[in-house]
Amino acid sequence: MIGTPKIPFFGVDRQYQNLREEILDFTDKAYASGRVLDGKYTKQFEKTISKMTERKYAISVGSCTQALIFSLRAIEDFGVHHKVLIPAQSFISTVNAVLEAGYDPVFCDVDSSTGLMDLNKIPVSADEIGAIMYVNLFGNVLDQDRLISYMEMFSERKIPVIEDAAQSFGAYYRGVPSGKLGDVSCLSFDPTKNLNNYGSGGMILTDDPAVYESVSDMRDNGKFSDHIASGTNSKMSEADCAQLLVKLKYFDGWQKRRTEIAEYYTEELDGWVSIPPVDANVEHAWSKYIIHHSSRSSLYTDLLNMGVETRINYETPLHLQPVSFQYEFGKYDTAEMLEGAENFSRTCLSLPIYPELEDYEVEYVVDSIKQNIS
Repeated sequence: MIGTPKIPFFGVDRQYQNLREEILDFTDKAYASGRVLDGKYTKQFEKTISKMTERKYAISVGSCTQALIFSLRAIEDFGVHHKVLIPAQSFISTVNAVLEAGYDPVFCDVDSSTGLMDLNKIPVSADEIGAIMYVNLFGNVLDQDRLISYMEMFSERKIPVIEDAAQSFGAYYRGVPSGKLGDVSCLSFDPTKNLNNYGSGGMILTDDPAVYESVSDMRDNGKFSDHIASGTNSKMSEADCAQLLVKLKYFDGWQKRRTEIAEYYTEELDGWVSIPPVDANVEHAWSKYIIHHSSRSSLYTDLLNMGVETRINYETPLHLQPVSFQYEFGKYDTAEMLEGAENFSRTCLSLPIYPELEDYEVEYVVDSIKQNIS
C-alpha cells in the first residue's frame, strides 16, 4: 500500500506554512477585538470582493451551497415556472440547492470534453424554465454569447440566470470577471478553491438591491426585515474574513502560477491524453486541470502507485445520483439526451495544480503520465 503521496492533490498545508505568521497575526486581531461576527473584517472582505468582481453588492454566507439556495429564493417570482435548468455534470450541491430551494431541476447535457453546459441540448422548451443555474466547472467559463443568444431567441420573457462561480473566481470572459456574469453569482471559499478558507464560506454577488435585501434577510434569521420573513443563520466569522484578506494580497500571483503550470501540462501532454480546449474569449482560473483518457481508472491507480495523487471529478453525473431518482427524471433517455455527461464522467481525471507545486514536481507528474500510457 502506498504511503503519503510524493505529490499530494491539494496544497493547503503548504499554503498555510507560507502564510502562517500573517494569518495568525490577522486572526489574533480579529479574536482580540471581541467582535467575532459582522465586524470590520467581514465588511472589508465583502467590499474587496465586490470591487474585484465589479458588483454593487457582495454578501458573505456560510457556504456556496447556501449561497445558491438563497439566490434561487431571492430572484424574481417564478410564477408557474418551477423548473431550474442545471448541468448534468457538477458537484452534488448543484442539484441539492435546487431541491432545497423548492424547485424542480432539469438536467441539461454537457460538452463531453469541458463539462460545461451544452446549450444545444436543452431538453425542454425555454418557456418551461423558471431560471438557469449554470456552473463554470473547474475554472472554465460558459460561452456567454451563446447563453444570451439562447435566451433571446427562445423565450419572450426574462429568464433569471445564476452563475455558479464556485470554481471560477479569478476567471474572465471577454475581460468581464467571473462573478459578474449572471443576474446573481455565487462564490465558494471551500478549502479546495483558489481563494480558500480553512473551513467553509461562500458569497452572493449581485447588482440588484432587491436580491441584496432578500439575501441579507435570509442569512440572518429574518432580522434585516424585522422578522417579517423566515431565514436561517449563515455567516462567515471575522477570523475567516481576516485570513482571506491576507490571501487576497497573493491571489494574482497564485493565479499566474496556476496558469504557468496549466500551460506546461498542456504543452507536454498534448498528444498523450485528451485535453479540453479553452475558448479564446476565456481567461481560465484553473481551479482544476483535467485530462481525459479511456483507461482513466487504471491511470489513476498507476499514478497513485508512483506517488502522484489525482482526483476523479465527478464519477457520477447528477442525473444518476440517488437523490435525483425521487423525481421524474427517469423519463429521460439518458443514453441519448445526457450522453455527454456520462462520457465525461467515464474519462475525466484531475491533476494536481496549485501555486505551491515546485517545477520538478510538475515535471514528475508529466513524466509519470507518459510512463503509464506509452
